[in-house]
Amino acid sequence: MADRDLRQAAPARTQTELIAAKLLGAVLGATVGAIAASPVGAGAMVAAFAAYLGWAAPSVIIGRRARERRRDAERAIGLFIERLEALAASGRPVEMAVAVLARAPSSSPVLDSALRRAADAYALGAPLFSSLSGAAEAEGIAGLAKLAAALERSRDLGRGSLAVIRDRREAARAAERTESLEAAAKVEGRLMLTLVLCYLPALMLLVVIPLFLTLLDGLFG
Repeated sequence: MADRDLRQAAPARTQTELIAAKLLGAVLGATVGAIAASPVGAGAMVAAFAAYLGWAAPSVIIGRRARERRRDAERAIGLFIERLEALAASGRPVEMAVAVLARAPSSSPVLDSALRRAADAYALGAPLFSSLSGAAEAEGIAGLAKLAAALERSRDLGRGSLAVIRDRREAARAAERTESLEAAAKVEGRLMLTLVLCYLPALMLLVVIPLFLTLLDGLFG
């Protein structure tokens, strides 16, 4: 299990805490499995399988939670870029704008952590864009890493940072629109699944089966 996943997922923040959680899960799984399977005489096999599930469960849960929090961070980048563009358009230097926004909480703790780390390094004299790129890569936030790389490249090439920020803003808006359209496209399928699983059995029990029995009664009665 990567340290980044542990740091982002919580509550297990160290490898030692993860091992403790896995051992506890294995013990609980073995105990529950042995109790549940003892009447059928397969207690040892079921207990071993349940212990394996209990051992693996913390890693699966932490990995899934960390991936979800990284996805939240990617979604929160759009608002960060909007704020950055507003400050830069008002005449604020981009480095100072990023440092100011790093202290303002967003909807993602992972993004906040990366921004604070970059701002702290910048306060100590490190180049901001390089620090921002390193922090983004450490946290696994691809969108922030691309923004930092684009800003650093524009500075080296002498291109205005505001134009780069606006380009990234339009890209973030397009990505949000695409995600919204994809989510809307899935609604119909989910509604159909709900209809099939919830209403179709009731229709069969209340209408189709009584009608079929009535027809059989009329044919053979």
